[in-house]
Amino acid sequence: MECTPASNWEEDFQRFLRVLDSGPLESITALSGLQSFQGPFFWKKIMEMLCTEKPSSEESDGKLTLKPALLLLPVNLQRNIFRFLNLSISLVPHNCVRLLVKTVNAKKGYVDAWLLTLSRMLLAETKIQKSPSSQLIMKPLQSLCHFGNERPKLGWLKQDARTTKRTWTEDLDESPLKRKEEGPYINKLCLEIPIMENETPSTACNKQKVKTSVKAERTLQVPETIKLHITRLRELFHVEGESLQSWDDTFHVDLKELCQSCNPEQLQCILSSLGVEQLSSQSLLQFCCQLHSMSPDLSFSQSLVLANLLFRKKVLSLTLSASRPLLAALSMFCMKYARSACNILIEPLLQAETGSLQIDFVCRMMTECLQLEQLSLCFGPILKVPLCEGSLSVLYILLEKQAVISCSEFELLLISLCQSADNLSKSVLFSKLLMAIMRKNQSLILPSHLVLLSNAIHCNQTFLKKSLQGAFKRLQQNIT
Repeated sequence: MECTPASNWEEDFQRFLRVLDSGPLESITALSGLQSFQGPFFWKKIMEMLCTEKPSSEESDGKLTLKPALLLLPVNLQRNIFRFLNLSISLVPHNCVRLLVKTVNAKKGYVDAWLLTLSRMLLAETKIQKSPSSQLIMKPLQSLCHFGNERPKLGWLKQDARTTKRTWTEDLDESPLKRKEEGPYINKLCLEIPIMENETPSTACNKQKVKTSVKAERTLQVPETIKLHITRLRELFHVEGESLQSWDDTFHVDLKELCQSCNPEQLQCILSSLGVEQLSSQSLLQFCCQLHSMSPDLSFSQSLVLANLLFRKKVLSLTLSASRPLLAALSMFCMKYARSACNILIEPLLQAETGSLQIDFVCRMMTECLQLEQLSLCFGPILKVPLCEGSLSVLYILLEKQAVISCSEFELLLISLCQSADNLSKSVLFSKLLMAIMRKNQSLILPSHLVLLSNAIHCNQTFLKKSLQGAFKRLQQNIT
Protein backbone atom coordinates (compact mmCIF):
# COMPACT_ATOMS: atom_id res chain seq x y z
CA MET A 1 0.00 0.00 0.00
CA GLU A 2 1.56 3.29 -1.06
CA CYS A 3 1.16 6.72 0.42
CA THR A 4 -1.55 8.59 -1.50
CA PRO A 5 -2.81 12.19 -1.58
CA ALA A 6 -5.66 13.10 0.70
CA SER A 7 -8.00 13.43 -2.27
CA ASN A 8 -7.53 9.76 -3.14
CA TRP A 9 -8.02 8.30 0.31
CA GLU A 10 -11.51 7.08 -0.57
CA GLU A 11 -10.07 4.94 -3.38
CA ASP A 12 -7.60 3.42 -0.92
CA PHE A 13 -10.46 2.77 1.48
CA GLN A 14 -12.44 0.96 -1.23
CA ARG A 15 -9.42 -1.27 -1.98
CA PHE A 16 -9.01 -1.85 1.73
CA LEU A 17 -12.64 -3.03 2.02
CA ARG A 18 -12.25 -5.33 -0.99
CA VAL A 19 -9.27 -7.01 0.68
CA LEU A 20 -11.21 -7.54 3.91
CA ASP A 21 -14.19 -8.91 1.99
CA SER A 22 -12.10 -11.68 0.35
CA GLY A 23 -12.24 -14.14 3.26
CA PRO A 24 -12.04 -14.66 7.06
CA LEU A 25 -8.21 -14.62 7.11
CA GLU A 26 -7.82 -11.48 4.98
CA SER A 27 -7.60 -9.31 8.10
CA ILE A 28 -4.02 -10.59 8.32
CA THR A 29 -3.37 -9.56 4.71
CA ALA A 30 -4.79 -6.10 5.41
CA LEU A 31 -2.55 -5.76 8.46
CA SER A 32 0.47 -6.70 6.35
CA GLY A 33 -0.49 -3.96 3.90
CA LEU A 34 -0.80 -1.50 6.76
CA GLN A 35 2.80 -2.26 7.75
CA SER A 36 4.04 -0.94 4.39
CA PHE A 37 1.84 2.18 4.44
CA GLN A 38 4.08 5.25 4.56
CA GLY A 39 2.78 8.27 6.40
CA PRO A 40 -0.20 8.65 8.76
CA PHE A 41 -3.07 6.29 8.08
CA PHE A 42 -6.52 7.87 7.59
CA TRP A 43 -8.15 6.28 10.67
CA LYS A 44 -10.35 9.26 11.54
CA LYS A 45 -11.83 9.56 8.05
CA ILE A 46 -12.50 5.81 7.89
CA MET A 47 -14.33 5.80 11.23
CA GLU A 48 -16.37 8.88 10.36
CA MET A 49 -17.42 7.31 7.06
CA LEU A 50 -18.37 4.00 8.72
CA CYS A 51 -20.36 5.81 11.43
CA THR A 52 -22.20 8.18 9.06
CA GLU A 53 -25.90 7.36 9.09
CA LYS A 54 -27.51 6.64 5.74
CA PRO A 55 -31.13 5.86 4.82
CA SER A 56 -32.01 2.23 4.15
CA SER A 57 -35.26 0.35 3.73
CA GLU A 58 -36.36 -2.45 6.02
CA GLU A 59 -36.78 -5.82 4.33
CA SER A 60 -40.03 -6.56 6.18
CA ASP A 61 -42.14 -3.43 5.57
CA GLY A 62 -39.95 -1.29 3.30
CA LYS A 63 -39.87 1.52 5.88
CA LEU A 64 -36.91 3.89 5.60
CA THR A 65 -34.59 4.05 8.62
CA LEU A 66 -31.22 5.61 9.32
CA LYS A 67 -28.35 3.17 9.86
CA PRO A 68 -24.57 3.63 10.11
CA ALA A 69 -22.76 2.84 6.86
CA LEU A 70 -20.98 -0.01 8.68
CA LEU A 71 -24.27 -1.89 9.16
CA LEU A 72 -25.09 -1.61 5.45
CA LEU A 73 -22.03 -3.70 4.58
CA PRO A 74 -22.19 -7.54 4.35
CA VAL A 75 -22.07 -9.22 7.78
CA ASN A 76 -18.80 -11.06 7.04
CA LEU A 77 -17.17 -7.79 6.01
CA GLN A 78 -18.37 -6.13 9.24
CA ARG A 79 -16.78 -8.94 11.26
CA ASN A 80 -13.53 -8.76 9.29
CA ILE A 81 -13.29 -5.02 9.95
CA PHE A 82 -13.47 -5.67 13.70
CA ARG A 83 -10.99 -8.56 13.42
CA PHE A 84 -8.59 -6.24 11.64
CA LEU A 85 -9.04 -3.53 14.27
CA ASN A 86 -8.36 -6.04 17.03
CA LEU A 87 -5.11 -7.14 15.36
CA SER A 88 -3.96 -3.56 14.80
CA ILE A 89 -5.29 -2.12 18.08
CA SER A 90 -1.89 -0.68 19.01
CA LEU A 91 -1.89 1.41 15.82
CA VAL A 92 -5.47 2.70 15.96
CA PRO A 93 -6.26 5.93 17.87
CA HIS A 94 -8.43 4.96 20.83
CA ASN A 95 -10.94 7.74 20.21
CA CYS A 96 -11.61 6.26 16.75
CA VAL A 97 -12.19 2.81 18.24
CA ARG A 98 -14.57 4.18 20.88
CA LEU A 99 -16.52 6.10 18.22
CA LEU A 100 -17.08 2.96 16.17
CA VAL A 101 -17.98 0.81 19.18
CA LYS A 102 -20.40 3.46 20.47
CA THR A 103 -22.09 3.57 17.07
CA VAL A 104 -22.48 -0.20 16.97
CA ASN A 105 -23.86 -0.43 20.51
CA ALA A 106 -26.37 2.34 19.77
CA LYS A 107 -27.93 0.15 17.06
CA LYS A 108 -28.07 -3.17 18.93
CA GLY A 109 -31.37 -4.09 17.32
CA TYR A 110 -29.75 -4.19 13.88
CA VAL A 111 -26.34 -5.59 14.85
CA ASP A 112 -25.14 -9.18 14.53
CA ALA A 113 -24.55 -10.82 17.96
CA TRP A 114 -21.02 -11.84 17.00
CA LEU A 115 -20.25 -8.26 15.97
CA LEU A 116 -21.42 -7.00 19.37
CA THR A 117 -19.06 -9.45 21.09
CA LEU A 118 -16.14 -8.35 18.91
CA SER A 119 -16.90 -4.70 19.65
CA ARG A 120 -16.90 -5.32 23.42
CA MET A 121 -13.56 -7.11 23.20
CA LEU A 122 -12.15 -4.26 21.13
CA LEU A 123 -13.33 -1.67 23.64
CA ALA A 124 -11.76 -3.67 26.48
CA GLU A 125 -8.40 -3.52 24.70
CA THR A 126 -8.49 0.28 24.63
CA LYS A 127 -9.14 0.48 28.38
CA ILE A 128 -5.90 -1.28 29.34
CA GLN A 129 -3.69 1.39 30.91
CA LYS A 130 -0.45 1.45 32.84
CA SER A 131 -0.73 2.10 36.57
CA PRO A 132 0.87 5.44 37.45
CA SER A 133 3.97 5.35 39.61
CA SER A 134 3.89 7.09 43.00
CA GLN A 135 6.18 7.66 45.95
CA LEU A 136 4.11 5.21 47.99
CA ILE A 137 4.98 2.47 45.50
CA MET A 138 8.53 3.58 44.67
CA LYS A 139 9.86 3.46 48.25
CA PRO A 140 8.98 -0.22 48.90
CA LEU A 141 10.39 -1.09 45.48
CA GLN A 142 13.65 0.68 46.28
CA SER A 143 13.99 -1.26 49.52
CA LEU A 144 13.43 -4.52 47.65
CA CYS A 145 16.08 -3.65 45.09
CA HIS A 146 18.92 -3.58 47.65
CA PHE A 147 20.39 -6.59 49.38
CA GLY A 148 23.05 -5.70 51.95
CA ASN A 149 25.74 -3.60 50.28
CA GLU A 150 24.90 -4.76 46.77
CA ARG A 151 23.96 -2.29 44.07
CA PRO A 152 20.34 -1.96 42.84
CA LYS A 153 19.22 -4.79 40.58
CA LEU A 154 16.48 -2.87 38.77
CA GLY A 155 18.25 -0.34 36.59
CA TRP A 156 14.94 1.00 35.27
CA LEU A 157 13.50 1.79 38.73
CA LYS A 158 14.34 5.50 38.75
CA GLN A 159 13.35 6.04 35.15
CA ASP A 160 10.11 7.71 34.17
CA ALA A 161 7.17 5.44 33.31
CA ARG A 162 7.35 6.53 29.66
CA THR A 163 10.92 5.52 28.81
CA THR A 164 12.53 7.86 26.33
CA LYS A 165 14.29 6.37 23.36
CA ARG A 166 18.07 6.86 23.34
CA THR A 167 19.87 7.37 20.08
CA TRP A 168 22.40 4.77 19.01
CA THR A 169 25.14 7.42 18.85
CA GLU A 170 24.82 7.99 22.60
CA ASP A 171 25.22 4.28 23.20
CA LEU A 172 28.47 4.28 21.24
CA ASP A 173 29.91 7.08 23.36
CA GLU A 174 29.36 5.27 26.64
CA SER A 175 32.40 4.12 28.54
CA PRO A 176 33.03 0.37 29.06
CA LEU A 177 32.44 0.83 32.79
CA LYS A 178 29.01 2.34 32.22
CA ARG A 179 28.11 -0.44 29.80
CA LYS A 180 29.13 -2.98 32.41
CA GLU A 181 26.80 -1.36 34.94
CA GLU A 182 23.81 -1.25 32.61
CA GLY A 183 24.07 -4.70 31.11
CA PRO A 184 26.24 -7.11 29.15
CA TYR A 185 28.59 -5.57 26.61
CA ILE A 186 27.71 -6.19 22.99
CA ASN A 187 30.60 -8.61 22.43
CA LYS A 188 29.33 -10.82 25.27
CA LEU A 189 25.87 -11.37 23.87
CA CYS A 190 26.62 -14.93 22.81
CA LEU A 191 27.68 -16.48 26.10
CA GLU A 192 25.10 -19.21 26.09
CA ILE A 193 22.95 -20.99 23.50
CA PRO A 194 19.61 -22.19 24.92
CA ILE A 195 18.94 -25.86 24.27
CA MET A 196 16.11 -26.23 21.75
CA GLU A 197 15.10 -29.75 22.72
CA ASN A 198 14.48 -31.46 26.04
CA GLU A 199 17.53 -32.88 27.78
CA THR A 200 18.10 -36.59 27.53
CA PRO A 201 20.02 -38.84 29.94
CA SER A 202 22.96 -38.79 27.56
CA THR A 203 23.19 -34.99 27.69
CA ALA A 204 22.94 -35.02 31.47
CA CYS A 205 25.98 -37.29 31.59
CA ASN A 206 28.03 -34.83 29.54
CA LYS A 207 27.85 -31.77 31.79
CA GLN A 208 31.60 -31.29 31.60
CA LYS A 209 31.43 -31.19 27.82
CA VAL A 210 28.61 -28.67 28.01
CA LYS A 211 30.73 -26.42 30.23
CA THR A 212 33.54 -26.68 27.73
CA SER A 213 31.24 -25.76 24.87
CA VAL A 214 29.95 -22.75 26.82
CA LYS A 215 33.52 -21.55 27.28
CA ALA A 216 34.04 -21.98 23.57
CA GLU A 217 30.96 -19.86 22.89
CA ARG A 218 32.48 -17.05 24.96
CA THR A 219 34.92 -16.53 22.14
CA LEU A 220 32.07 -16.27 19.62
CA GLN A 221 32.29 -12.70 18.37
CA VAL A 222 29.46 -10.67 16.94
CA PRO A 223 30.30 -9.39 13.44
CA GLU A 224 31.47 -5.79 13.60
CA THR A 225 29.10 -4.75 10.82
CA ILE A 226 25.95 -5.47 12.82
CA LYS A 227 26.77 -4.02 16.23
CA LEU A 228 25.00 -0.78 15.39
CA HIS A 229 21.96 -2.70 14.15
CA ILE A 230 21.81 -4.68 17.41
CA THR A 231 21.96 -1.48 19.44
CA ARG A 232 19.03 0.02 17.55
CA LEU A 233 17.05 -3.21 17.79
CA ARG A 234 17.55 -3.26 21.55
CA GLU A 235 16.16 0.26 21.81
CA LEU A 236 13.13 -0.60 19.66
CA PHE A 237 12.38 -3.74 21.66
CA HIS A 238 12.71 -1.69 24.84
CA VAL A 239 9.91 0.69 23.82
CA GLU A 240 7.74 -1.76 21.88
CA GLY A 241 5.13 -1.90 24.60
CA GLU A 242 4.52 1.83 24.28
CA SER A 243 4.82 2.53 20.57
CA LEU A 244 4.70 -0.23 18.02
CA GLN A 245 4.71 2.45 15.35
CA SER A 246 8.44 2.81 16.05
CA TRP A 247 8.93 -0.50 14.24
CA ASP A 248 9.45 1.31 10.97
CA ASP A 249 11.70 0.79 7.95
CA THR A 250 14.77 1.13 10.17
CA PHE A 251 13.63 -1.88 12.18
CA HIS A 252 13.18 -3.85 8.95
CA VAL A 253 16.70 -2.97 7.76
CA ASP A 254 18.27 -3.82 11.13
CA LEU A 255 16.48 -7.16 11.36
CA LYS A 256 17.39 -8.08 7.78
CA GLU A 257 21.06 -7.24 8.33
CA LEU A 258 21.08 -9.26 11.55
CA CYS A 259 19.63 -12.36 9.87
CA GLN A 260 21.93 -12.13 6.86
CA SER A 261 25.13 -11.58 8.85
CA CYS A 262 24.69 -14.15 11.65
CA ASN A 263 24.76 -17.93 11.71
CA PRO A 264 21.94 -19.70 13.61
CA GLU A 265 23.92 -19.88 16.88
CA GLN A 266 24.71 -16.18 16.83
CA LEU A 267 21.15 -15.33 15.85
CA GLN A 268 19.75 -17.28 18.78
CA CYS A 269 22.14 -15.67 21.25
CA ILE A 270 21.43 -12.14 20.05
CA LEU A 271 17.65 -12.47 19.85
CA SER A 272 17.56 -14.15 23.27
CA SER A 273 19.49 -11.24 24.75
CA LEU A 274 17.08 -8.82 23.07
CA GLY A 275 14.15 -10.54 24.80
CA VAL A 276 12.07 -11.66 21.81
CA GLU A 277 10.61 -14.47 23.95
CA GLN A 278 8.88 -11.85 26.11
CA LEU A 279 7.15 -10.05 23.22
CA SER A 280 3.41 -9.60 23.64
CA SER A 281 1.11 -11.28 21.12
CA GLN A 282 0.46 -7.96 19.38
CA SER A 283 4.19 -7.22 19.14
CA LEU A 284 4.85 -10.78 17.98
CA LEU A 285 2.41 -10.24 15.12
CA GLN A 286 4.26 -7.07 14.09
CA PHE A 287 7.57 -8.95 14.25
CA CYS A 288 6.25 -11.78 12.04
CA CYS A 289 4.92 -9.26 9.51
CA GLN A 290 8.45 -7.88 9.25
CA LEU A 291 9.85 -11.40 8.79
CA HIS A 292 7.29 -12.15 6.09
CA SER A 293 8.22 -9.06 4.08
CA MET A 294 11.97 -9.72 4.40
CA SER A 295 13.87 -10.96 1.35
CA PRO A 296 15.78 -13.22 0.83
CA ASP A 297 14.13 -15.81 3.05
CA LEU A 298 15.79 -17.20 6.17
CA SER A 299 17.65 -20.49 6.03
CA PHE A 300 15.95 -23.55 7.51
CA SER A 301 18.28 -23.48 10.54
CA GLN A 302 17.58 -19.81 11.17
CA SER A 303 13.83 -20.30 10.87
CA LEU A 304 14.04 -23.16 13.40
CA VAL A 305 15.75 -20.80 15.83
CA LEU A 306 13.06 -18.16 15.36
CA ALA A 307 10.18 -20.63 15.66
CA ASN A 308 11.68 -21.84 18.93
CA LEU A 309 12.22 -18.36 20.37
CA LEU A 310 8.99 -16.76 19.18
CA PHE A 311 6.39 -19.47 19.79
CA ARG A 312 7.51 -22.54 21.74
CA LYS A 313 7.57 -21.07 25.24
CA LYS A 314 4.34 -19.14 24.66
CA VAL A 315 2.27 -22.09 23.47
CA LEU A 316 3.62 -24.55 26.04
CA SER A 317 2.67 -22.20 28.87
CA LEU A 318 -0.86 -21.43 27.66
CA THR A 319 -3.40 -21.23 30.48
CA LEU A 320 -6.20 -19.84 28.31
CA SER A 321 -7.22 -20.45 24.74
CA ALA A 322 -4.77 -18.90 22.29
CA SER A 323 -5.51 -15.28 21.41
CA ARG A 324 -6.28 -14.17 17.88
CA PRO A 325 -3.07 -12.07 17.58
CA LEU A 326 -0.97 -15.12 18.57
CA LEU A 327 -2.65 -17.29 15.93
CA ALA A 328 -2.37 -14.49 13.39
CA ALA A 329 1.36 -14.20 14.13
CA LEU A 330 1.80 -17.94 13.65
CA SER A 331 -0.20 -17.77 10.39
CA MET A 332 2.09 -15.03 9.11
CA PHE A 333 5.18 -17.03 10.14
CA CYS A 334 3.87 -20.22 8.50
CA MET A 335 3.38 -18.52 5.16
CA LYS A 336 7.12 -18.94 4.61
CA TYR A 337 8.40 -21.18 7.40
CA ALA A 338 5.67 -23.76 8.01
CA ARG A 339 8.12 -26.69 8.14
CA SER A 340 10.12 -25.08 10.94
CA ALA A 341 6.98 -24.23 12.92
CA CYS A 342 5.69 -27.81 12.64
CA ASN A 343 9.04 -29.33 13.61
CA ILE A 344 9.42 -27.09 16.65
CA LEU A 345 5.86 -26.93 18.01
CA ILE A 346 3.86 -30.08 17.26
CA GLU A 347 5.94 -32.72 19.04
CA PRO A 348 6.26 -30.94 22.43
CA LEU A 349 2.60 -29.86 22.31
CA LEU A 350 1.49 -33.48 21.91
CA GLN A 351 3.55 -34.81 24.82
CA ALA A 352 1.55 -36.63 27.50
CA GLU A 353 2.13 -33.97 30.17
CA THR A 354 0.60 -31.14 28.14
CA GLY A 355 -3.03 -30.24 28.61
CA SER A 356 -6.11 -29.88 26.44
CA LEU A 357 -5.25 -26.25 25.64
CA GLN A 358 -2.08 -27.38 23.89
CA ILE A 359 -3.94 -30.05 21.90
CA ASP A 360 -6.54 -27.45 20.97
CA PHE A 361 -3.75 -25.13 19.82
CA VAL A 362 -2.35 -27.82 17.48
CA CYS A 363 -5.82 -28.35 15.98
CA ARG A 364 -6.30 -24.60 15.50
CA MET A 365 -2.82 -24.34 14.05
CA MET A 366 -3.76 -26.85 11.34
CA THR A 367 -7.16 -25.34 10.59
CA GLU A 368 -6.30 -21.62 10.86
CA CYS A 369 -2.56 -21.22 10.28
CA LEU A 370 -1.51 -23.81 7.68
CA GLN A 371 -2.47 -23.98 4.02
CA LEU A 372 -3.84 -27.25 2.63
CA GLU A 373 -0.57 -28.08 0.88
CA GLN A 374 1.35 -27.51 4.14
CA LEU A 375 -0.65 -30.00 6.22
CA SER A 376 1.54 -32.89 5.09
CA LEU A 377 4.35 -31.36 7.18
CA CYS A 378 2.45 -32.32 10.35
CA PHE A 379 2.63 -36.11 9.97
CA GLY A 380 6.35 -36.48 10.72
CA PRO A 381 6.33 -34.69 14.12
CA ILE A 382 3.04 -36.38 15.14
CA LEU A 383 4.37 -39.88 14.48
CA LYS A 384 7.34 -39.24 16.78
CA VAL A 385 4.94 -39.13 19.75
CA PRO A 386 3.16 -42.21 21.21
CA LEU A 387 -0.49 -42.19 20.20
CA CYS A 388 -2.95 -40.71 22.69
CA GLU A 389 -6.38 -39.10 22.48
CA GLY A 390 -4.80 -35.75 21.65
CA SER A 391 -2.69 -37.01 18.76
CA LEU A 392 -5.66 -39.05 17.50
CA SER A 393 -7.79 -35.91 17.22
CA VAL A 394 -5.00 -34.16 15.32
CA LEU A 395 -4.53 -37.11 12.93
CA TYR A 396 -8.28 -37.32 12.35
CA ILE A 397 -8.39 -33.65 11.32
CA LEU A 398 -5.52 -34.23 8.89
CA LEU A 399 -7.24 -37.21 7.27
CA GLU A 400 -10.57 -35.39 7.09
CA LYS A 401 -8.84 -32.53 5.28
CA GLN A 402 -7.27 -35.13 2.94
CA ALA A 403 -3.73 -34.02 3.73
CA VAL A 404 -1.17 -35.75 1.53
CA ILE A 405 0.84 -38.38 3.42
CA SER A 406 3.90 -40.17 2.02
CA CYS A 407 4.01 -43.97 1.70
CA SER A 408 6.70 -44.29 4.38
CA GLU A 409 4.79 -42.10 6.86
CA PHE A 410 1.57 -43.96 6.09
CA GLU A 411 3.24 -47.27 6.94
CA LEU A 412 4.59 -45.79 10.18
CA LEU A 413 1.07 -44.61 11.00
CA LEU A 414 -0.37 -48.11 10.52
CA ILE A 415 2.37 -49.67 12.65
CA SER A 416 1.75 -47.10 15.40
CA LEU A 417 -2.01 -47.77 15.28
CA CYS A 418 -1.44 -51.52 15.56
CA GLN A 419 0.93 -51.10 18.52
CA SER A 420 -1.52 -48.80 20.35
CA ALA A 421 -4.66 -50.83 19.60
CA ASP A 422 -4.77 -52.51 23.04
CA ASN A 423 -4.43 -49.26 25.00
CA LEU A 424 -6.96 -47.46 22.79
CA SER A 425 -9.39 -50.34 22.34
CA LYS A 426 -12.25 -48.34 23.92
CA SER A 427 -11.51 -45.09 22.12
CA VAL A 428 -14.24 -44.03 19.69
CA LEU A 429 -11.84 -41.55 18.11
CA PHE A 430 -9.39 -44.38 17.44
CA SER A 431 -12.20 -46.28 15.68
CA LYS A 432 -13.13 -43.24 13.59
CA LEU A 433 -9.49 -42.84 12.59
CA LEU A 434 -9.32 -46.46 11.40
CA MET A 435 -12.52 -45.95 9.42
CA ALA A 436 -11.16 -42.78 7.81
CA ILE A 437 -7.96 -44.57 6.81
CA MET A 438 -9.82 -47.43 5.12
CA ARG A 439 -12.15 -45.05 3.26
CA LYS A 440 -9.88 -42.19 2.24
CA ASN A 441 -6.44 -43.80 1.86
CA GLN A 442 -7.24 -47.00 -0.02
CA SER A 443 -4.69 -46.18 -2.71
CA LEU A 444 -1.88 -46.34 -0.12
CA ILE A 445 -2.97 -49.62 1.51
CA LEU A 446 -0.93 -52.64 0.34
CA PRO A 447 -1.72 -56.34 0.92
CA SER A 448 1.00 -56.38 3.59
CA HIS A 449 -0.88 -53.67 5.51
CA LEU A 450 -4.03 -55.76 5.90
CA VAL A 451 -2.52 -57.70 8.81
CA LEU A 452 -1.85 -54.46 10.70
CA LEU A 453 -5.40 -53.21 10.15
CA SER A 454 -6.88 -56.59 11.08
CA ASN A 455 -5.00 -56.66 14.40
CA ALA A 456 -6.09 -53.11 15.23
CA ILE A 457 -9.76 -53.90 14.48
CA HIS A 458 -9.62 -57.18 16.41
CA CYS A 459 -8.75 -55.31 19.64
CA ASN A 460 -11.58 -52.81 19.20
CA GLN A 461 -14.25 -52.77 21.93
CA THR A 462 -16.43 -49.88 20.78
CA PHE A 463 -19.87 -49.86 19.16
CA LEU A 464 -18.15 -49.20 15.83
CA LYS A 465 -16.45 -52.60 15.68
CA LYS A 466 -19.02 -54.15 13.31
CA SER A 467 -18.79 -51.18 10.98
CA LEU A 468 -15.00 -51.49 11.01
CA GLN A 469 -15.18 -55.18 10.22
CA GLY A 470 -17.55 -54.52 7.30
CA ALA A 471 -15.30 -51.79 5.90
CA PHE A 472 -12.28 -54.07 6.28
CA LYS A 473 -13.98 -56.87 4.32
CA ARG A 474 -14.81 -54.51 1.46
CA LEU A 475 -11.26 -53.19 1.51
CA GLN A 476 -9.87 -56.72 1.46
CA GLN A 477 -11.99 -57.57 -1.60
CA ASN A 478 -10.85 -54.47 -3.49
CA ILE A 479 -7.17 -55.09 -2.82
CA THR A 480 -7.09 -58.83 -3.42
